[in-house]
Order: sequence, then C-alpha cells, then structure tokens
Amino acid sequence: MPALPLSFEPNLGQTDPRVKFLARSRGMTLFLTSTETVLLTKRCAVRMRLVGANRDAEARGVDLLPGRHHSLIGRDLARWRVDAPTYARVRSRDVYPGVDVLYYGTEDRQLEYDFVVAPGADPGVIRLAFDGVDRLRLDAAGDLVLHVGGTSLRFGKPHVYQTSPEGRRAVAAAWSLTDARSAGFRLGAYDTREALVIDPTVALATYVGGSGTDQAFAIALGNDGSVFVTGNTTSVNFPTTVGSLASSARGGVDAFVVRLDSMFASSLYSTFIGGSGDDAGRGIAVDALGNAYVTGFTTSPDFPTTPGSFQPTRPAGEAAGVADAFVVKLNPQGSALVYGTYLGGTASDVGLAIAVDTTGTAYVTGGTLSADFPVTLGASQPTPGGDRDAFVARLSSAGTALLFSTFVGGAGTDVGNAITIDVTGAAYVTGSTTCAAAPCSTGTDFPTTPGVSGALRPPGEPPGVTDAFVVKLGPLGLLVYSTFLGGSGADEGLGIVVDAGGNAIVTGGTASANFPSTAGFPPFIAALQAFLTKLDPAASSVLFSRPVPTSTTPTGQTRDALPTVPSLALGISQDTGGRLYLAGSEFRGGAAQTDAFVIQFSPAGTSPTAEFFVGGTGDDFGLALVVDAPGNNVFLTGQTSSVAGLATAGVVQPTFGGGVDGFVAKVSGFNGGLTDESGSTSGCFIATAAFGSPLAREVSVLRAFRDHILARSATGRAFVRAYYRLSPAIARVVARHETLRAVARSTLHPLIVVARISLASPRKAFVGFALAWSALVALIVMLAFAHRSTAARRGVFAATFVVALSLTVAAGLLDLDRPAGSPPAPSPAPAAPSVTALSRSREPRSEPAEVEVPATRQDVPRPAAIQQPEVEHHEIDVRRVEQWLLAPGTARVRPTVYSGQLGVQIESGLADGVLTTEGFTVTEPKAAAELGIASGDRIVSINGYPPAGGAFASFVLMQRDPDRNTIKIQLDRAGVRMQRSMTLR
Repeated sequence: MPALPLSFEPNLGQTDPRVKFLARSRGMTLFLTSTETVLLTKRCAVRMRLVGANRDAEARGVDLLPGRHHSLIGRDLARWRVDAPTYARVRSRDVYPGVDVLYYGTEDRQLEYDFVVAPGADPGVIRLAFDGVDRLRLDAAGDLVLHVGGTSLRFGKPHVYQTSPEGRRAVAAAWSLTDARSAGFRLGAYDTREALVIDPTVALATYVGGSGTDQAFAIALGNDGSVFVTGNTTSVNFPTTVGSLASSARGGVDAFVVRLDSMFASSLYSTFIGGSGDDAGRGIAVDALGNAYVTGFTTSPDFPTTPGSFQPTRPAGEAAGVADAFVVKLNPQGSALVYGTYLGGTASDVGLAIAVDTTGTAYVTGGTLSADFPVTLGASQPTPGGDRDAFVARLSSAGTALLFSTFVGGAGTDVGNAITIDVTGAAYVTGSTTCAAAPCSTGTDFPTTPGVSGALRPPGEPPGVTDAFVVKLGPLGLLVYSTFLGGSGADEGLGIVVDAGGNAIVTGGTASANFPSTAGFPPFIAALQAFLTKLDPAASSVLFSRPVPTSTTPTGQTRDALPTVPSLALGISQDTGGRLYLAGSEFRGGAAQTDAFVIQFSPAGTSPTAEFFVGGTGDDFGLALVVDAPGNNVFLTGQTSSVAGLATAGVVQPTFGGGVDGFVAKVSGFNGGLTDESGSTSGCFIATAAFGSPLAREVSVLRAFRDHILARSATGRAFVRAYYRLSPAIARVVARHETLRAVARSTLHPLIVVARISLASPRKAFVGFALAWSALVALIVMLAFAHRSTAARRGVFAATFVVALSLTVAAGLLDLDRPAGSPPAPSPAPAAPSVTALSRSREPRSEPAEVEVPATRQDVPRPAAIQQPEVEHHEIDVRRVEQWLLAPGTARVRPTVYSGQLGVQIESGLADGVLTTEGFTVTEPKAAAELGIASGDRIVSINGYPPAGGAFASFVLMQRDPDRNTIKIQLDRAGVRMQRSMTLR
C-alpha cells in the first residue's frame, strides 16, 4: 500500500501554540515555528534553528492540496479539529531581511528547504545552529557533516547561482563553520542587483567529452556502485582508457561507453564503439556481473560485430549511409565484446532503449522504416503497419538468436522510446504513434486491445499529431495489452518503469489540456508539460495521472503570457520503496536557457520534492537517470554547454572539453535518513515521550540544561552520551503506556525544577546534574522490574537512586581538576533527519520586468477568425539546423506587450516575432521566408505542440532519434490555416 504523502497543515490548536505548521506521515510529525524546524519520529525530537532570525516571520501555506485533516482525539468536542487545510509547501517570508525560506515536505523523514535571497539582501546573515551535536566538520568534498554519537548528518556543498535574461551564472560558495555548533556560507563575488539562490544538492558532477560535440543519452548503475554511460562523440580526443576495446576514433561520429567509479574520480574504462561511418549509443543496461549491454544505431559497414552473432553483417542490398540498430555486450573491463550484432533491415533502423534480465537476455526497442526488419515466427505483429513502426526484440544471452521480435504500430508513424521488464520476463514499452488520416478518433490504425483505458484515440485529434502508447508483451513476445495515452494535443511517452504489483508508470511530455488526469492533482494545460501516469496491471484504468510541476517564474521575467515553462521528462527510475524519480529538461524561455532537472515523487505520485536543477552557466539537458536501491542517490546524465558551474572537485574530468560535452551528476540526499552504527534509525528521548511534544516547556528546560550545564564537564558529556544510547528503547516503551508516561512525568518534574535552578545559578549546576542523572538511572532500572509489585519497584528505585547519586558525586569530585577556562567540548544532540539543506526555489523573488511595445506592432494585422482552415503542405530541406526557431541558446528573449497581452519578443536566426498564448506572430521572417512564412503569420503549433514547447521538444527528440527529422509547422495567415513541413538533414 503506498505511503501517505507528507503535507503541511496549519496549527489550529492541535499542538503547542508556537508551532505555525505541522505535518504527519508514516510515524513522523514535523513542526515548523518561526525560526525552528523540529521533527518527531519514533518518539524522537530533532531541532535545527535559524540563528538571529525574525521570530515574527509570516509563514503561509503554498499550493493548497485537495485533502483535509481531521483531529478527533479525546472526548472533549471543543478540542476536535476538522477540515484543516493542507499544503504542499510552506513559505516563511523575511526570516532575515530580504531572505525567505520555502519548506517542502516529502515522505520518509526528509525535509528540503530553500533560501531565496532578494536583490540587495545580505546572505551572510543566514546561520544554521544544531543543538547539542558532538561536532561539525567539513569533509574533502566540501560537505558539512554533523556527528551525533554513532550517527551523522550530511549537508551537500552549496551550489549558488543567479539567473538573469543572459542566462544562469554560478557563484563560488562553500560552508563556513561559525562556531562549534553552527554554520553559514562563504560566497564569492555576485551581482547584488539579482536574486541569489543557494543549492547544495549536487554531490558529484563530471564532464564527459573532448573538444568536439559529446552527448550522453543513457546511464546505468552497477552492483558495485560504478556508473555506466553511453552516447556519441565527434571528439578525436575523447578521453578513452588504455586497454579498452577501441581507444581511438574510427569515424566522424562514434558511440562511446564510459564506466566511472562510484566517486567519479576515475574511469574504470572508456572506449569508442564504431566503424568508419556514424555510430551512436542510445540505451544501456548492466547485468549483475558488470557486463554492459548497449543499443543505438550505426551507418558503418564495418561496425564491430562478433562471429556467430545474430546479424554479423549489414543486410544485403542496404544503401550506403542508411542506419541499422545495433546491440553489443561489453565485458566488465570494457576491453572486449562478448557479442556485437546489427539489428535491422534494408531501410533505416534505430535502437533507442534496452533492458536486461537476470539470465542476460536483452530486450530492445526503437523505430524502423524497414519492411524487412527481422521478426520471429508467431510475432504478435509480423508486418509493418505504416511508414515507420516501433519494434520490440529479445536477444539471447549469447547474442546469437532472437527469442522474439515484432513490429508495433499502425498506419502512421510509431516509435518505441523506452522499455522495462518485470520479474516474469514481460516487456513494457512506451513511445509515440500518429494517426495517418482523419478521422483519428476511431483509433483503429494502432493495435490496441479490448478493455484498456485508452482503446481509441482522443476525439478531435488532428492527423499527424502524436499520442503516447503503452504496450505489454509477454516473455514470448505475445501482446498482453496495448493502449493509447494522451489527449487531443501532442503526447510523447519517453520513460517507463514497472512496480512490484505489475503497474506501469510512464512519463514524457504532453500539450493536451485533456490529457488523462486524476482527482487531487492540478489539471493539464495546452502547453508542453511533463507528465507522470500510472496504469493498473491490465491497463484498464489510470491509477493516477498528473502534470510534473516545474518552474513557472524565472527570476526577473514576466511569465503571464507563458503559463508554464516548457518541460519534457526523458527518464524515470524507482527505488526499492517504490518512490519515483524523473529527469528531464525545461526551456526557460525568458532566459533563453535550458536546465536539467530531477524530481522525486511518492509511489502514489504525490509529494514532489523541490525541483533539483543540475547544470552551470550554459544550456544543460537532462536525458536519462538511474537511482540506487535505497533511493539515496540519483545519477543523471545528459549534455551541456556550461563552461563553468557544473563539475565538482576531484572528479575525472573537472573542466569543459569544448563545444558540447556530456555530463554525469550524482544528486544526493533524497531519502538519506539518519542511521546509527547498526544501520537503523536512531531513537529518541524519554522526556519527549513523557510530555508528548518536543516543544513542551519541560523538554525545552531539560534541553537547555543539557547544553549549558552538562556540556561544560567531562562527566556531564559522558552522561549525555550514555543517555542517547539508552533512552531510545526506554522512550518507545514509555510512549506506548500511559501509566509509564505518568510515572516518567512524576519522576522528571523535580529534575526540571532542579534544572531551572541550575540554569539560574550555575554554581548549583552540579547538584542538579547529580540528582538528574541518579533519578534517570533509577528510573531505567525500575522499568526493568516492571513485572514486580509496586512496593518492590519503589524499593528498587530508591536503592538505585542512592547508589547512582553516590557514584556521581565521586565522579564529579574527580572531574573538578579540569583546568579553568578549558573549552567545553560540543555536546551530543538528538539524531537529526536527512535534510537537503538548500535546494533551488521554484519561486525566486523577482522585480517587475520592464515592458516594451515593439515598433512593428502597428504593421502586423490581427488574424481574422478562422472559418474553414485551408492546409497547404510544403516540403523543404533545411540544412542549417542552427537557424531553427527557438533552438535553446540561439534566441534573444525579452518581455513585451502585444495586442494587450503580455508576451516575449524573440530574435532568432530563423525569425523574429512575439510569442503569446495565442502563438508566435512573425515580425521578421529572415530564413523562415524559405519555408513560405511571411511577416504577420502566426505560428500556432510545431509538431502538434504550442510554438515554444514544440520547438523545444522537437529539438530534444530529434537529437536522440535521427529519423524524427520532419518538423511540421502549422500557421495562421489572416484566417487561413496552413501547414509547412521541413526536413532537417
């Protein structure tokens, strides 16, 4: 059963009045005050303070959730609380002057919070204090490590940046230890006129590439923690290793496979794969022994294959320069092929994804234009349905035979983008399919199965627009189910996993306002958005479906005309707890910049984390990810033009190679709950269990007594260490029995009085300590005799108290010879939760953008209402891809007003114009004139997506799949609807 999400509810009298918001999830309670964060888990209290913060800071809930919380405890109806609202986030404004903090709740005892520093504000005032820790230290990677007995808490090295219309700029940053129990930040030079965001989420990051163009498209994780990456490169100086399969390039474009150690400090191997033509890796999987299975495509007639493989040579009669899919299996050292084979027919074939089972058989999917693509006897679809079909093939462990191979597709264009398998050997595939001709709503061209949730295409869908699909094939390749997934706009399935219950979870991108969505989640809109959808084991119903929340307001930009930043999820992974992790890219049009992102969701699709961004000063595309089994570390790969601000110290390639580089990043801290030396989560305190709240005044007094009195002597520190070792088990027992809670309260009350006296008069501290320690020891021993009579327990308590008091006094006398003025050692503290201290906010402060009206406004007519649109088709070969409209990094963008609408004015190599929610109105066609686009034309969609999202999606998808090289632009000219098609070569 999926875990309930962690959501925040306002304190309406449920707990201590100092608490502003609280949250509960699976044994955890989280309290937020104006300046403190307190976590109660397994009767354990954890406290972290913002030193010197504004205690009157206003805390407000953000992102109202559909759920309500009811508290019906006890018989006193006046204390019942019903219909308390719940929020996904809480924002505290001006905790320091000009500094906000935004809290995100996730499940599994994790808290993430963002500091957002307004222009002109001082980030130096931010200081985090950790009550009672043993010690703080900075490790070699720049992480802040808190030691608490046998446990530790790690805060990643800060990643600080600023965003402006010119792009994102990294700012040098590091943790700074301000005293024994608190830390702040040291920052390099930055522009005080811009907002500042501090983001310590990336643990490791390295470039992968040489001086040419290097792109990493797929990633896998070995059992030893090593990371495998594949892609393609034009760099003759790509960093390969001695003894690898091919240490030098053979063609203009070569595939590569790199295996990094777990710390990214060295390449265990790095090799080219290819022949004299063009070769590219697109999918990778790893077996338990460390063998890497790679698929992709090649035009090389001499691609490295092995004798006896299924298809050691290119198909007879295939024209030169036509691509075939390939599958290779590399040994763990990367020095030799276990097998290598072509996989294709006489037309173009592309392998895009691969999975491997425990027996070493490989499952591959992609797209084929070959009518003679190799299929097996009894295939579920032995013949192609249209011009391009998806394919699914299963290759034997030795690479010598196809166990099954089949087409998947209809009369339109179909491609398989991602594949996964379950424990039975069934394969699950997602991709995209188009309708060849109207009416598309019949959906009969693509082979769906009865009883699925999407047996027919959505009504009103125009021909040529893509729908996502999900297909399940049994271990023998027979069709189990097949369903559409989408709305009347463009939809693309790009990633898929299957959980232990056989439910398929799919992600990708959609521009459909009527994309299937479930109650409790925000609706989809008619703009490019990433989606997350879960189907039941028969695909007969949608268990949940939601848009993926990404950034909506870049710093300093007005986004009213663009309701969402175009985003595309390109990969999905899950941990053993069923939590979901998505990677992708979003085009921040206001800054003409692309960012890579990682987001985590609960198994039920709820509780998205803060959006973790990975990258530097340029364009960064997240193209694939994998997560380790516990879900503590996510490994992301992709491509980047960021010359700085991405790589971390000590990695194998800390500097940018040139042009475009691949990258690999390790994002840590998602679910890293604190553990003790045995690996289990730490327990907590008897006082918290007795008084029921970590914020109870009695607990606060004892905490102050610990920090200000006990920590000043070696004996006191020894007592605290012993207490934290003994108290968890006792606290759990006390918390379960009201009688024991009453006994504990009665025992602690006199100690609290002594603690108050001791705090008021430090000279009396030793007396208070001796009494407190003795009473605690006596209480613990008495609990061990819980089965005895009341009189016997009282006798045990009294005798133990006298003995403990005597020993404590003696130990105290021995401790008096500590030299005066010796600095007290830091005292132990309660175990703390895994906290990602600071992650980039999706709500940075921004100044109102300057609004300008383009001079060309009067010259551009408003299109008339469309009556009966006319469609014109023009096939044009555009060879200069870099001139393409809205290609990331090639456009200048600024806010503007057009026809009373807020929008953005764009200048690119292809065309200048104004982008609003109604489309992209061309003011200067430039190279677009070659396509028959004139001034005043309004581009309505690109490949079925709204203009900004369509250009972005087409750019990303075409890079991974070269056969998706047709761009269809639909435009409006004074009421006449036209279509232009251009082929990019």
